[in-house]
Amino acid sequence: MREFFQLARTVSKLTYQERLLNAGIPDSDVFLQQAEALAAENRVRAYVLFDDAKPVSYLYCPVNDGVLIYAYLGYDPEYRNMSVGTILQWLALEQLFAEACFKAFDFTEGEGDHKRLFATHERQCANVVFVKKTLRNMAIVHGHLYMETLSKRLGGLSEKFGLKTKIKRILRFGR
Repeated sequence: MREFFQLARTVSKLTYQERLLNAGIPDSDVFLQQAEALAAENRVRAYVLFDDAKPVSYLYCPVNDGVLIYAYLGYDPEYRNMSVGTILQWLALEQLFAEACFKAFDFTEGEGDHKRLFATHERQCANVVFVKKTLRNMAIVHGHLYMETLSKRLGGLSEKFGLKTKIKRILRFGR
C-alpha cells in the first residue's frame, strides 16, 4: 500500500480534483494506515497504470460487505486524450471479474463517461436532510434552491452557445 500511495500521490497532485476540489487521494498517515489495515484483511484493491516507468493513472477501491467502492480515481492531465483513466478502469474490472469474489462494483453517485460505459444498471440515490423550520434555515434552503436554479440556467446557456466544454476544459486543465 505504501508503494501504491507514493505512486498515486504523484499522479493525484496533477489532477483537477486535487487542485480545484481538494478531492485527490488523501495524503495522510491516518488514511494510509486505514488502507494498510484494509489490505491486511483483503478488503481493498488498488491499481496504477504506467507509461513505461511513469505512473499516469490510479484507482483505489475499498471493499465494504463484498462490494467494491469506487473511491478514488485520478489521471495525469497530459494523458487525458489517451483515456488512461478509462483504460485503467477496464484493466481493473477485467482482473476483478477474474477474481470472481465480489458482489458488485459501486461507481458511487455522480455522472461520468466511464460509468455509462462500464455500469450494468443504476440506482437513484439522494441525500435527505431534515431541518427545523426557522427563518434562518428557510433562507439557507431557499438561497441554495435559487443558486441551483441559476447554475442550471447558466449551464444550459453555456451549453447552448457551445461554451460549456471550453469552460470545463479551462477550469480543469488551464487551457
